[in-house]
Amino acid sequence: MRTLALATALFASVTLAAPPPQNPDELLAAAKAAVRQNDAPRAAELLEKAVALRPNSAELHYRLSEAYASIGETANAFKQVSTARKVMAELERAVQLDPNRIDARIDLAGFYAMAPGFMGGGEVKALEQAVEVKRRDSFQGHRAFARMYTVQKKFDLARKEYVDAVREEPTSARAHAALGIFVARNDKNCRGAFDEIEKALQLDPAYMPAWFRLGEVAALCGTNYARGEEALKRYLTYEPNDHEPDLATAHYHLGQIYEKQGRKAEARQSYAAALRVSPGTKTFQDALKRVS
Repeated sequence: MRTLALATALFASVTLAAPPPQNPDELLAAAKAAVRQNDAPRAAELLEKAVALRPNSAELHYRLSEAYASIGETANAFKQVSTARKVMAELERAVQLDPNRIDARIDLAGFYAMAPGFMGGGEVKALEQAVEVKRRDSFQGHRAFARMYTVQKKFDLARKEYVDAVREEPTSARAHAALGIFVARNDKNCRGAFDEIEKALQLDPAYMPAWFRLGEVAALCGTNYARGEEALKRYLTYEPNDHEPDLATAHYHLGQIYEKQGRKAEARQSYAAALRVSPGTKTFQDALKRVS
């Protein structure tokens, strides 16, 4: 009877197991799941298969560029060069297939600004991409120029792009939030950052990335903890899209806020939650160790 029960259970587990992804849409969905699990090599493998099946998809080429970029972040110097070439090739193909693919153009602007000429980079090429973005969307154009200038460590010029974006669109929540997080990260101007992000929320309380940024600034600056906690808890009730801050990082910043207040039990819970969403992320692992 035990043997029969075991065989029945085994058969059920096999028949109920999800079949491996076959078509490009299934492969893309599986790749996104791999990204959430912090498994960039698996995501790249799945996306390579998807691109082979649907070679004229700008979306798939762009997603593959992201996977390669994630791999490059932890690769050795030799592999970083070859991986960077792959990133550039996929971004260029995405733009070729869809000239209005703004996210790919912004990434290309940053990549060209960073990469040396022998790898296909250069300031002229970066400027071309930023200009093309600006022609299509003024705010995103400011982001593209700011990305390029930040990579080049021209922080005054990068800041000016965000200031100009706010001046051009004073009622834009995303413009105020973008300026806020820039001055927090690069200028260590915490007061200015809080003011800009709070302004974003006054203009549009439904603009959820601003709630995330408010919590991020609280964690980064080590101040305004209650407001930061409130903001991140609100963000964690939301399901972000692909281009918005992820929930794992929201849990992490909430853990930082708790840790800085000496609330270790709550910090452990938040860091553990971040790891459940994104297993294997070293930053989250190290944070959990600190409070364990």
